Amino acid sequence: MKLLIVESPTKSKKLRQFLPGDFRIAASFGHVRDLPRSGGLSVQFADGHVTPTYETIERAHKAVRELQQLAKQADEILLATDPDREGEAIAWHVAVLLEGNASKCKRVTFNAITRKAVLAAIAAPRELDMGLVGAQQARRILDRVVGWVVSPTLSRGLHDKAARSAGRVQSVALRIVAEREREIAKHNTVDYFVLEATLSKRGTPPPFVARLIEWKGEALGHRLTDKTAAEGTAAWCQRQPWTVLGVDSREQQRNPPPPFVTATVQQAASVRLKFDPKRTMDLLQQLFENGHITYHRTDSVAVTPEAIDEARRVIADKFPTEFLPDKPVIHDTKAANTQEAHEAIRPTHPEKDQVDSGDAGKLYRLIWERFIASQMAPGRDHLTTIRVAVAKDGFQHPKHGSVPMGVFETKGKVLLFEGWRALTDDTTAELGKKTGTGKKKAKDDDSPQLPLVRAGDPLDCDKLNAVKRSTKAPPRYTQASLIKKLETEGVGRPSTYATIMSTIISRNYVAEKQRKLHATELGLKVTDFLVQRFVGNFIDLDFTARMEDRLDQVAAGQDNWEEVVTAASFHVRDLAQQAGLGHDPLSG
Repeated sequence: MKLLIVESPTKSKKLRQFLPGDFRIAASFGHVRDLPRSGGLSVQFADGHVTPTYETIERAHKAVRELQQLAKQADEILLATDPDREGEAIAWHVAVLLEGNASKCKRVTFNAITRKAVLAAIAAPRELDMGLVGAQQARRILDRVVGWVVSPTLSRGLHDKAARSAGRVQSVALRIVAEREREIAKHNTVDYFVLEATLSKRGTPPPFVARLIEWKGEALGHRLTDKTAAEGTAAWCQRQPWTVLGVDSREQQRNPPPPFVTATVQQAASVRLKFDPKRTMDLLQQLFENGHITYHRTDSVAVTPEAIDEARRVIADKFPTEFLPDKPVIHDTKAANTQEAHEAIRPTHPEKDQVDSGDAGKLYRLIWERFIASQMAPGRDHLTTIRVAVAKDGFQHPKHGSVPMGVFETKGKVLLFEGWRALTDDTTAELGKKTGTGKKKAKDDDSPQLPLVRAGDPLDCDKLNAVKRSTKAPPRYTQASLIKKLETEGVGRPSTYATIMSTIISRNYVAEKQRKLHATELGLKVTDFLVQRFVGNFIDLDFTARMEDRLDQVAAGQDNWEEVVTAASFHVRDLAQQAGLGHDPLSG
């Protein structure tokens, strides 16, 4: 008998459709061992070695006993937990608990629950990858050390029992939100005026609106802050000759976005479907276990040639010829600290544009659209910029000589070819830039058409208004835009973002109001304390990103996890003692 051990009983039901009759399938029901939840640090540091004390998780006792009984009967044991560091660590913990039967264990991984992927995996078992196991142990122990050492320092330093939690990555996420809160509080709103002119060329419709961007050879910015002066400038400009200074007309190509990875699917689901990250991750797990999508904890945009061919067949079947590019589209991963171990998130059967109903079906459709769009032809837009001079040679600039008194500018865009945008939009492209929300579809975002004009053409100023505007504070983060920030900075791992979001909200460090994240007074106090006491350490973006690099090196077998954990742990211990924690929390 061959025993295949997976994490989820849902997954085992699907696998039975593919495996030969001599296989038994059993589930570990997730993690089986962990550091104790109470009773101490449960990690010993001695002579450069790190010794964690693991215990069987309470809910896992029954599953472990059943696995131990089945292991005795098995001739071969295949550990088929999820194909990532977490899954590798679970496989190792299971093997340890199987005691005398551990020698029968081999590791298998599959990126999709399909017949082809599963049979290929069980035909090529391997040994456990202790680099991956070490990286996961290092992360878990570092998280425990930071919580164990810093949390009591925090409560004692602030004299506030509510400030009871600090985490290696959650504290960085909180700091990002808190610093944005400070920026918003410091923001001083300034009113200013924008000059907007309605211009036309006789006999060449349509009229167009241009905005003053330069005055006397200098960029204008927000300098028109006086209403009387702005209106006086507008009245003066209306009496002057207006001339086309230059026209820039070019075609812009909009390449398709890559297929989703864990971070971007969480962002897109938040914007488009209003799912919080935890809901998205739960649905992704469901879709994966039912064989509908590839493994969903990934930060690689790589896709197999076979999957690309399937996507191209779908495009050829559903769209006119011009929507299928001559060659497959190859995407490059741009996020920091990327692990290229897996494929991007994609449908396992791209010919299916919908599965299931309800929220899982909505998320699948989002993934399907993004994957198919990633192989479609680029979109094309025609962009035109017109610069208009007021009193063309009316000012002598000390550096540039004769320049216009004022320069107005307008930009227009005409959609030439939708390409991939006929199917979807890049929901995550604009996150964090202005509004923190997704961009509208390109076909709804075209500027008014501009007239055909040339440099030197005279123009009529039909109307010129001084329009009041106000400077705006930077936008608050949403869960989606905060995830994008963490992803861009290389902080944490995409699979942990959902937990980070829920933790900072449940601890009352951050409040979510109308989908915007507000740092609470408690959150601001906690951040201020940690920044003062632990600057240059886990509270800093750069430090946390460098730690992710070290963990990646451990996973690749290029660094020793015990050395990484020891150095970081004792550094945090020293800072905690300087901050007022009298005892040595790592002793004994």
